[in-house]
Amino acid sequence: TETLDWSSRNSDIANILKSEVSTILNVSINYECDKLQNLPLENLPPVLKLSATLLAFTSVFTLPSDQNVVILARCLEDTDIFKYIDTSMLLKKILNVKFELPSCLLETLANELTRHLKMLTEIEKEIEHFGAKIQESAGNY
Repeated sequence: TETLDWSSRNSDIANILKSEVSTILNVSINYECDKLQNLPLENLPPVLKLSATLLAFTSVFTLPSDQNVVILARCLEDTDIFKYIDTSMLLKKILNVKFELPSCLLETLANELTRHLKMLTEIEKEIEHFGAKIQESAGNY
C-alpha cells in the first residue's frame, strides 16, 4: 500500500476499515494491545490510527486492563471512529465494562463525542437510558 493510503481517510484501505468498524467491534478478538504501547499512537497517520483504535477497543472488551484502557485513550483522539458507528451503542458498550474507567479515557471520550453533531444526535436518542444509568449510579455512568 502506498504511503498516501495511510494518510488519506478516503483511501481504499480507510474505506474498508470504515465499512467494517461495526463488525470488528462486535467480534471477540483476544488481542493484548501492549504491543502498541511503544508506538507513537497520537501521531500515526489516520488509517493506521483507526486500525490501532480498533485493536485497542477489542482489547478493552476482551482482555480488560488498565494498560489497554490507557492505550485506547491514546488511540482514540482524532480517529473519527464515532462517525462510522452508532455512537450510543459503542458508548454503552464502553461504559458497561466491569471495571472503573480511568479519567484519561473518559475525558478523551467526552472530547471525541462532542466533535460532530451526528454523535450528539445519536446520544440524545438514548438520553433516557443514560439518565437512568446515572440515577442508578451504575458503574462508569
